[in-house]
Amino acid sequence: MARLPRRRRQRRRARCPRNTNASARSIRMTWYGEHTLTTTAAAEAIWYRWTTLSTWSEDDPECQWARMDGPVVVGATGTLKSKGPKSTFTFTELEPNRRMVFEIKLPLATLRLPHNMIESADGVTLTHAVEITGPLAGLWGALVGRGVVRGLPEVVANVATNALEQGSLRTTQRKEH
Repeated sequence: MARLPRRRRQRRRARCPRNTNASARSIRMTWYGEHTLTTTAAAEAIWYRWTTLSTWSEDDPECQWARMDGPVVVGATGTLKSKGPKSTFTFTELEPNRRMVFEIKLPLATLRLPHNMIESADGVTLTHAVEITGPLAGLWGALVGRGVVRGLPEVVANVATNALEQGSLRTTQRKEH
């Protein structure tokens, strides 16, 4: 019986994206999704909703509760309970009335939730995003990211609507005094 020649296994190198300085070992995958809406709500009212954890469950139907000890400052940590397990989050960026970012560490990935607002003549443009980075970004994007992004239109609309109502309540209270 004749032997067939053995095929040599060739090791394939991981390819780096063109025009980057990244080496094959340091390639980080990223998964991203966002939703944007323009509202007439005041930036201060939106900022209040972003940084007052007791309002998170009102704005996000997936969020059962969010808690933290102490003030909302960069580096502060808290706990968030959604329909899944409890998660510990850390505030990584805070620019009052402009930007808020918190992140959750996942196995071999980081889930970042950037919140941005830009004031213009049309009102405040509000963007909530989901960014997952790390070697398992694609897996976490499929397991967690898609569901979070699917819910963003409702969450952003709730933040805008509740901020509008909150602003009108404050205006009414000021007029009464």
